[in-house]
Amino acid sequence: MRTRTRRIAIVCQPWDHVASESNNSIVTVSYQLARCLAREWYVIIYGRRKSGQQSREIDSENIEFRHLKIRHRPQAIIERLLSIVACYKRRRINYMLSAWYHLFYAVRVALSIRTSKCDVVLVHNFLQFASVIKLFNPSATICLQMHCEWLKQFATSASERRLRKVDLIIGVSAYITEGSRIRFPAIAERCHTVYNGVDTDRFCPSPGVPAQSNGTHRLLFVARLSPEKGVHVLIQAFKILGESHPTLRLDIVGGAHTQAYLYLAPDPDDPAMASLEPFYGKRLSDMVQRQLVLKGQAYLNDLVAEAAGDDRIVFHGAIPHAETIALYRRASVMVLPSVWNEPSPLPTYEAAACGLPIVSTRSGGIPEIVEHERTGILVTRGDAEALAQAIGQMIDDPAFARAMGEAGRQRMLERFTWEASSQRLADLIEGVSGAPDSRSNIRKRAAPEKSGRQVGVT
Repeated sequence: MRTRTRRIAIVCQPWDHVASESNNSIVTVSYQLARCLAREWYVIIYGRRKSGQQSREIDSENIEFRHLKIRHRPQAIIERLLSIVACYKRRRINYMLSAWYHLFYAVRVALSIRTSKCDVVLVHNFLQFASVIKLFNPSATICLQMHCEWLKQFATSASERRLRKVDLIIGVSAYITEGSRIRFPAIAERCHTVYNGVDTDRFCPSPGVPAQSNGTHRLLFVARLSPEKGVHVLIQAFKILGESHPTLRLDIVGGAHTQAYLYLAPDPDDPAMASLEPFYGKRLSDMVQRQLVLKGQAYLNDLVAEAAGDDRIVFHGAIPHAETIALYRRASVMVLPSVWNEPSPLPTYEAAACGLPIVSTRSGGIPEIVEHERTGILVTRGDAEALAQAIGQMIDDPAFARAMGEAGRQRMLERFTWEASSQRLADLIEGVSGAPDSRSNIRKRAAPEKSGRQVGVT
C-alpha cells in the first residue's frame, strides 16, 4: 500500500504575491524552503492573488501556489486612519497582531487548509492567523515563523494564550528567538532558531576577472530604501571617502518604501533609532504627508539631496534577482548600514555566497551571519565615520578583503544553505509532531552536499 505524501502549508502575509521568483524576502524564504521540503512533502504556499491570476498554480510535482483574492480597500482605509492616530501619538499602535487584522484572509486560508488535509502549517509573522488556522485544523501541527520582533513589541494579554496553541515558534535568528523566550518564558522551550539560507549555486563568485582589477572600487547596497536601513548613513560615509578615493563608486539597489509609524516608529530610548525621526516628519501635517502621501518617495528625495548630484552614486531601484547577482559579482564590498535591529537580512547571505566582504552594523541578528573581522567588519549603528573607516580598510587592503570574502563564502557553504535550513525545520517538526523520520531521505535527495556542512541551531 502506497504511503500518503504528507502535506505542509506555508502561509505568507496577506499582501504577498507568491511565486517562484520574487524580490519579497518572505516569499523567497517560503519558496526556497518549499523547494527543499518538496522532496518529501507536498507543499502548498498561500498568498495574495493578482488581477487576472488563477486561484491555483502548480509549480512542480510537489509545490502548489494558492492565490486568494484579498479585499484590500476596507483594510487600507482602517490602516490609513490608524496611521494618522499613530502619527499624532508618535508611536505604533498594536493593530498588526489584532484578531481583526485581515481576519477574512486567515479564515479563507484555514478553510482551504482543512479541505487540503494539511498535516503541518507554517505561518509567517502573524500569530492571530496561526490561532485561526488551529481553530479550524485542531489536529495540524502549527509553526509560527517570526521574521521580526512583533511578538515582543506587540505583546498583549492574549498573546501568550494564543502562543500556547502553537507547537513551534521559530525565529530567523537567535536575536529574534531570545527576544521571544524572554518575553514569554512559559513557552520558551517551544522557541527555536531556523536561519534563512542562500542558493550557493546561483549566488556564487564570478569566474571572470575581479571588478577591482581596473582600479575602480564598487560599494553595493541591496535592501529597501527606508530610513531604518541607514542608506543616508552610507551616503555620508561615501562622501567622507570620496575625496581620497576618486575611483570609488556606490550602487544602491532597492525600491523606496518607508514604513509608517503604525508599523515602525523610531524608539526614543534607542539613540540610533531616535535619530531617524526627521525622516518621518516633525509636525502632524508633515508626518502625514511624508508617511502616508509621499511614502517612500520622501526618503528617496532625501537620499538624492544627500547625494548632491554625485554621479558616482547610482540608484538602480528594484531590479530582478538575475541583475542583482551581476552587481554582487562586480562589487568590491557589500555595505548594509542598518540603524534598526535587523532580524536576518537575506542580502547578507547572498553577498557572502558571492564572495563579497561585508561592512555592516552590530544590529539584531547580523553578527550571527557576519563574523566580525573574519567575514566582514561590524560598526556601531548610525556612525558614518566608523562606517567610512571600515569601508576604507576593505578597499585599501585588497588581500584582507579577499580573505574575508572567501571566508564568508565558505561559511555560507557550511552553515547557511537552504538545504540546511529546511533540514533544521524538518527536524523540529518531527520532534513535535511525532512524524515518521524522513530526514535521511531529505538529505539524500537534496542538492549535492557541501562537505563539512553544519546546521545552525540555538
